[in-house]
Amino acid sequence: MKKIIYLLFFLMIYNSGFSQTLGVSGKYIIKNGNNIILRGINYPFIDDGNINLISPASYQFYLNEASKTGANTMRISWYLPGTHWRDIQTPGTVQGYVNNGHLSNILTYIESKNMIPILEIHNGTCGNDWNLFNNSIIPFWKSSQMLSIINAHQGSLIINLANEFGYVRWTGNTTAAMTTFKTNYKNAITQLRDAGINVPIMIDAPDCGTSSSELVSMAQEIFNHDPLHKIIFSAHAYWSDYAPTNTNIETKLTEMTNSGLCWFFGEIAKNQDGNSCGSIDLSSYYPVLLTKLCQRQIGWAAWTYDQDCSAAREMTTNGVFANLTSYGNDIVNNPNYGLKSTSGCGVPSSGTLTSSEINAENEDKVYPTMFKDRFFVETNQEGSYNIFSIDGRQLSNGKLKKGKNMIITKQLNIGAYILKINKTSYKIVKF
Repeated sequence: MKKIIYLLFFLMIYNSGFSQTLGVSGKYIIKNGNNIILRGINYPFIDDGNINLISPASYQFYLNEASKTGANTMRISWYLPGTHWRDIQTPGTVQGYVNNGHLSNILTYIESKNMIPILEIHNGTCGNDWNLFNNSIIPFWKSSQMLSIINAHQGSLIINLANEFGYVRWTGNTTAAMTTFKTNYKNAITQLRDAGINVPIMIDAPDCGTSSSELVSMAQEIFNHDPLHKIIFSAHAYWSDYAPTNTNIETKLTEMTNSGLCWFFGEIAKNQDGNSCGSIDLSSYYPVLLTKLCQRQIGWAAWTYDQDCSAAREMTTNGVFANLTSYGNDIVNNPNYGLKSTSGCGVPSSGTLTSSEINAENEDKVYPTMFKDRFFVETNQEGSYNIFSIDGRQLSNGKLKKGKNMIITKQLNIGAYILKINKTSYKIVKF
């Protein structure tokens, strides 16, 4: 009787939208057992004085407008208490949004619009003050109020620890700077995991987010340090001097894909800051990059839906979808790479990858999907499998030969799991 009760319980999990944290497997983000490529927008709506963040009617209007882009993710700028202009006008305002549930309600509304929120701390942008990082930014994430918010939204939240933080190339001593970068980020991961934060952590490349090669060289060590193995690495494509040619772009992207890790372009833009805001034109650069990202199934977020010092890289003139700029129209409606493109480079209506996008021609067979101590996988190619818990922790993995494979699961407890074979996910239940 007891086993029957267990079985019924896990059958309910198996057939329901059971709340779980996002997972990371290879280059993909996993949600409810499905592969996701994030394609979306940045929206620093906290900077918009026209939006009242304690009024649902106010912020919901603008977030609903932003959702019309078709994005499946929204990267959100946030600030440490006492550092934003809203706090200068009225001290305690931003912390009040956190303490009084407004930030949580905002995240809930974004999720209701089928967008995965990426919450990032904007203090320290393009900075190298590790005291700020360790003594202000990390404690912010570990605060009791933020832990409560993160846990409440762990089914769809990604935290981007520090926007564009840290110097490596710019220090003049790359080797020493990389050690500093790794040491501090590994320590941060330890603190956040020890605090009970289980959601994916996004780490920006150093040097204003640009130095992807340098982050590639550190990424595996950082990834291995995370006991949950849920790290997303992010680059920002202000590459006018870092990767100015097609060959340079291909080299950088090949480094990313060859790493076998999950990469994301947290900012794609029409121009880049030089001697002044937006003074370096990227209008012919970003379309090339977006096309290549589609080919490699790497996600991205356009900077920005609204609120920037350069009108040319704002997708709207005032946060209203009907008022798209030429740049915004291209990001949304370009037939090849736009968010609403049906070419395979847009956001699928389901928000997850279609079978064609995950190479469904490699038809693997898994049976039985409900089992006691073993199940079988038939595949027409060599590959690998990974078994994840419902909350995204990797529990088991192994190699697959071409043909029939028997997978022994004596080490697994009774319960529901996610099985990943090559690029496809399956829900399985041990009873």
